Amino acid sequence: MDDWPQSRSATRAFRPSLRLATSFLANYPPGSDVRSAVEASGLLSAKEMEITALTSDATAILERIKGKELTAVEVVTAFGKRAAMGHQLLSCLTDFFFEEALVRAKDLDDYYERTGELVGPLHGQLIAVSMPAMLTSFSEGLPISIKDHMDVAGHKSGCGFSADTASTPASKHGSMAQVLYDAGAVFYCKTNLPQSVMHLETYSFWGQVVNPYNTKLTAGGSSGGCSALVAFGGSPLSIGSDIGGSLRSPAAACGLWTLKPTTLRVPRDAGSSPNPEDSIVESWGPICRSLRDIDRWFSVVIGSKPWLREHDLVPIPWQISTPTKWSGTEGRIRLGVMWHDGAVLPQPPIRRALKALVDELTKNSAFEVVEYVPFKHFEASELAHELYFVDGGAHIRAIAAGTGERILPLTEWVITRPTVKDHTIHELWDLNLRREALRAEYLEHYNSQNVDVVLCPVGPGPAPPLGTSKYWGYTSVWNFVDYPAAAFPTGLYADPLLDVKDTGVRTWMSDADEKISTGYEPMDFAGAPLCLQLVSRRFADETVVQGLYKIAKVLPLG
Repeated sequence: MDDWPQSRSATRAFRPSLRLATSFLANYPPGSDVRSAVEASGLLSAKEMEITALTSDATAILERIKGKELTAVEVVTAFGKRAAMGHQLLSCLTDFFFEEALVRAKDLDDYYERTGELVGPLHGQLIAVSMPAMLTSFSEGLPISIKDHMDVAGHKSGCGFSADTASTPASKHGSMAQVLYDAGAVFYCKTNLPQSVMHLETYSFWGQVVNPYNTKLTAGGSSGGCSALVAFGGSPLSIGSDIGGSLRSPAAACGLWTLKPTTLRVPRDAGSSPNPEDSIVESWGPICRSLRDIDRWFSVVIGSKPWLREHDLVPIPWQISTPTKWSGTEGRIRLGVMWHDGAVLPQPPIRRALKALVDELTKNSAFEVVEYVPFKHFEASELAHELYFVDGGAHIRAIAAGTGERILPLTEWVITRPTVKDHTIHELWDLNLRREALRAEYLEHYNSQNVDVVLCPVGPGPAPPLGTSKYWGYTSVWNFVDYPAAAFPTGLYADPLLDVKDTGVRTWMSDADEKISTGYEPMDFAGAPLCLQLVSRRFADETVVQGLYKIAKVLPLG
């Protein structure tokens, strides 16, 4: 933001050798695909380019460290340098502590060299994952980026306000960071998030995060700093959070993988939620480059028995090694396809991607494909939105007013929706009763559809143009009912020649439907990745992952 001091940017922590010249940045005007900028800059060695290659995932990197092909210091150095470049092109960071990370990485390398032993599950102990052939080790020194509101010892945590700069650094790791640190992770940066956290874009005091594929598009939100950094190659895996789509929206915008788990399965640093009344509870999870990284991350985190550290977590082990009993004919996966949510028809690129995947799965003997009928999705998403801001947005306005910070357009939009108002305690009780009644209705409906998983869009379109992300229904409904939901890339990309604008006359399902359809311009999205979502009922997180392993056999499409 032009009137906010640039000295507060993470850029000030960069070594001079990592700062990009203004003349170099000018080569990438708005609308650029900036993923090639790393090679063009010449700031990374050939080996560092290979370590951070976009075709590599966290698992491959860890296996190379364990095999002593790479050291933790080499890996952290490579990703740190690439993260610094990414921030200057994408505004994806809030804090950068590279030198601290190098000390940690060297300690891990020295310990491994001296003892021949590894510190924890991210430092080499065996973990069981879904496929027997994948029984292998996590290794030392995985660099992990982490969303700004999550506590990392010695660093400030924030929710996208300028007031956060006056906060006290965390005296210790939050429960999530501690699990990962004990497992051998190396923290080196914190990622940008939107003002108030509650957007499906990422624009805050720290800057506006843009999409590496096309910098006129958003990287999603609220974990958009995470997704932009991973998609650029500045992080192999990033930790984000999701209360209305904040893992799935950014993963989908940037062509990445994520799983929003059922609430209370993994640590979330209770007390740091942007929704402290807990009417809708957030979930934390990874944004990464592969399904096997999702599987391994949950194996590590849940395998640490986090319920012994955080009092409200449910003690359910990660049971991916136990095959799901599918309910379809002859043991097939009964997959329900939700073509739209009854409120907004997806834009042409998403409809094309969904049809292409369904066509492939219909030919696959592992699947029994049926249609899934949406049930009160618009009602659920509207009620969720009301529950996010039961004080009418007063807390958000007070934080901004304390420093004179202006309210950003999407923040203003999100706290002035028709259902948002300051509720009395009796009105809040009524809202929670309505929530529970609708959740019960939804489960009855889901069961009546007799499906194992539901395949559906992540949003009405690909990554939206900046400032336009105003429909949450495809993601927030699953937060409302608390169902696990994964976003994954199809391997397809938006193509203006294939994804032409609708011209036929139809009846609009809602005002949002009309706006999203008439506002669609094919050229805006050229080259944007096309992702979809897989969902199952509450606590069926492993079912979603096992279903994805089956689906992944036909990916990438195209």
